[in-house]
Amino acid sequence: MHNGDPVPSITEEQATGEIAALYADIRKTLGIPLVNLIWRNLATMPGALSWAWGSVKPLYESGRIQDEAVDLIETLRLPNIPRWPRSALRAVGVDSRAESAIGEVLESYGRSNPLNLVALNVLLAMLRNDAESTRTLVATNRRPAEIDITLPKLVNLDETPADTAALVRAVNQLGARGRDHILVSMPRHLAHWPGFLALYWTAISPLDANGNLDRCIDSVLEEGRARGVLLARYVDRSVKPPQGSSESVEATLDDFCRNAISRMIPVVGLLKKAMPLP
Repeated sequence: MHNGDPVPSITEEQATGEIAALYADIRKTLGIPLVNLIWRNLATMPGALSWAWGSVKPLYESGRIQDEAVDLIETLRLPNIPRWPRSALRAVGVDSRAESAIGEVLESYGRSNPLNLVALNVLLAMLRNDAESTRTLVATNRRPAEIDITLPKLVNLDETPADTAALVRAVNQLGARGRDHILVSMPRHLAHWPGFLALYWTAISPLDANGNLDRCIDSVLEEGRARGVLLARYVDRSVKPPQGSSESVEATLDDFCRNAISRMIPVVGLLKKAMPLP
């Protein structure tokens, strides 16, 4: 682990040179305040991040990925979930400032996860030759407005109280179907408020137990794959994936799509539905 990241990664604090420049470009292009774990993981593989980001960046700049990500979310049918009264947040130690910060965490991941799922499936379609480059890229009008927030620091579980670390791992298991080897980043941001993690687990765990969460995850995964194949037709194939590591890059992309991002998209949506109204 590097500074608490659960898979090999180059953190934003560690990044220098080309990697730091790519990270800055990712943040600016996506309009988000963080570089998600998948990009930090790809940065550890020689040439992988520059190939991956260089391949999909034009799709972001054209607005095509944003269109597909928005449509993906609009097709998602989330199960009903009770909305928490604001008093419930206060009872577990979440004051108004913390409530605002938690809302910003959910907003950031609510934007970045669908974008990343579509983009990673574009890269998978290219690696698997599921679609040929046959279309001219045409821009749309959709551009992401930058989210002007600073997310709380990612908590290193080796340096946090045991009960809080256990809660982070517990919520990470929701929807994982035994494949929780990727510790997703969002619960580590939320670990500053253990009481909220307890509400998170209490709200989502029944949906995990009755299969409703799994159905949402499978739907998201299927939608992401279809949209990735669609957009892969617009990608310039002149830049080839890094020699000798395309298989490991493909395995990593598939792993994150299946076992991390696809399960967090419905989880974030459910948590946003459960938050008190402004």
